[in-house]
Amino acid sequence: MTPLTWIEVSQSALLHNAKQFRKVLKQTKLMAVVKSNAYGHGSFAVSETLESSVDWFGTANGTEALALRTSGIKKPILVLNYYDLVQVESLVARNVALVVYDLSQARAISKAAKKLKKKAKIHVKVGTGLSRLGIYARDAISFIKKVGRLPNIEIKGLFSHFASSEDDPTFTELQLGHFRNIIEDLENNLIFIPLKHIACTSSALAFPESRYDLARIGIGIYGLESYKSIHSLVTKINPGFNLRRVLTWKTKILAVKDLPAGAYVGYGRSYRTPRKTKLATLPVGYNEGYDRKLSNLGEVLVGGKRCKIRGRVYMNLLSVDVTDVKNIKAGDEAVLIGKQGKEEIFVDELANVVGTISYEIVTRINPTIPRVLVK
Repeated sequence: MTPLTWIEVSQSALLHNAKQFRKVLKQTKLMAVVKSNAYGHGSFAVSETLESSVDWFGTANGTEALALRTSGIKKPILVLNYYDLVQVESLVARNVALVVYDLSQARAISKAAKKLKKKAKIHVKVGTGLSRLGIYARDAISFIKKVGRLPNIEIKGLFSHFASSEDDPTFTELQLGHFRNIIEDLENNLIFIPLKHIACTSSALAFPESRYDLARIGIGIYGLESYKSIHSLVTKINPGFNLRRVLTWKTKILAVKDLPAGAYVGYGRSYRTPRKTKLATLPVGYNEGYDRKLSNLGEVLVGGKRCKIRGRVYMNLLSVDVTDVKNIKAGDEAVLIGKQGKEEIFVDELANVVGTISYEIVTRINPTIPRVLVK
């Protein structure tokens, strides 16, 4: 049965993007961050496609990591943010590397690993300026020494996260300096950690010195830019670098009706037709992740033309003015994000309209909508 709305995920675009980052990173290992349903693209579809092209996968939490293992993903996985302590034994048993920024986590991991007769792999997270998760720099040596004394634990990684590498080179350099100092302090105390990582998409492209041993590539692997304000710097450092957009959101028209001039459309009568109008209804609303703030502002591609949303976005429906499109009928395809004919609706375009970022637009697409791999 063909769904009425679906997401197409381009395998060739994913593989192209991975190859582009490989060229940039050279010897640095590549992690594809597939948290939050792979930024809305579908974690299983994305991970299966990329498994032979990346070194690591990164998830936000333990539940996501366990789901990847259950789906058959065998590459190393690192939980980047959090996990419930009751999940620790399952995660260690499935060879998932775990972030640690609290001794209670380390003790729980040690206990589970000892029970399983395994060596658990952990990555210690340190704070360098984001003020989120991570131990303070001043506590790094004593913390790592305490963790290192616990049985059945291997400290395989040390990492941090940038606050504004997309638009603030000065603060990024400051954070890099903090991270560098932490590493030097550790090594002066004869503590050598194999995988050091702080780079994200924008920093990996704009700050080569941030790449270290591994780069965590999130938004970029999906062909979306996070570095518009430093685009010229990225282009200068990486000539020829280019990304392809991975996601296309499609749906089918449910019904088409003719309205006279002066007819009201939708809740609150927020739109009134100025002329005879042909209105198409689509099976997508804010439940599906199409932002309500796009009411009377957004556009949809129908018949290769941009068509305005009329009235408010409903919970499960939206109405589109198709007056200027010929021969439109129920069952015809409409595109919410992506290309149709010569026209294209970009994720950033929608983000600009509603006053957010591209990350939010794609990650809020309802995960129950089918993700379909296409070439």
